[in-house]
Amino acid sequence: MTENVQGVNSVDIAVAILHYLASQRGRARASAIASGCGLSKSRLHKYLVSLSRTGLLIQDESGHYCLGEALIKLANAVPGNEDVITRVNPVLCDFRDRMNYSTGVAIPTPDGLVLRHYHRSFKNVDIDFLDNTPVPLEASAAGLIFMSYGSYPSPSAEERVQIERVRQQGYAVRYKPTHGIPGAQSVACPVCDSQGNLVAIGVTMGFFDNDDEISRVAEALKSALRQIRL
Repeated sequence: MTENVQGVNSVDIAVAILHYLASQRGRARASAIASGCGLSKSRLHKYLVSLSRTGLLIQDESGHYCLGEALIKLANAVPGNEDVITRVNPVLCDFRDRMNYSTGVAIPTPDGLVLRHYHRSFKNVDIDFLDNTPVPLEASAAGLIFMSYGSYPSPSAEERVQIERVRQQGYAVRYKPTHGIPGAQSVACPVCDSQGNLVAIGVTMGFFDNDDEISRVAEALKSALRQIRL
């Protein structure tokens, strides 16, 4: 194998590691990464050292590997992201003020979805997220929007049914509560540019009383985001 081919393969493996971490909400142990990427622990260790040295990964106090600050800086460098966010954020803050549900804006990046900004509601009990939190494609309303409107390769038959339903509704709902937060659910809607390309995802989340309330909130969020012209 030539040096060039080895280099390309090394990049492929490094990217696969980052993608795996993104799919695990940005945090996993080395043993899980090795299993998920089909690598031996000794081979994986070399990549973890290199990725950590460049700031693409960090290791927390519990020994988990997490996506690093360098990835966030790379995402910030994508042209147009900040302009979109400055248009979407005021709409989401206004929605939060009117509806008293937390909101957030998620954006697609080369390494998956990221919750770029989070706007907490004024309720005494609610959900808290840090800005730039990785968003899983599976088990999230924003992930369903990305699958339905973004570049998602080879969806399964079950996923195609979900995608069709989401596109008909114009929004996605995660009915299954967030792990560790009983009852918390989320709704997401796409934000597309004039060519119909997905550029951001508006999300609202909280403790909804029933399905009628979810539908009311979803339609209100969809209506609010449709005001944005990009």
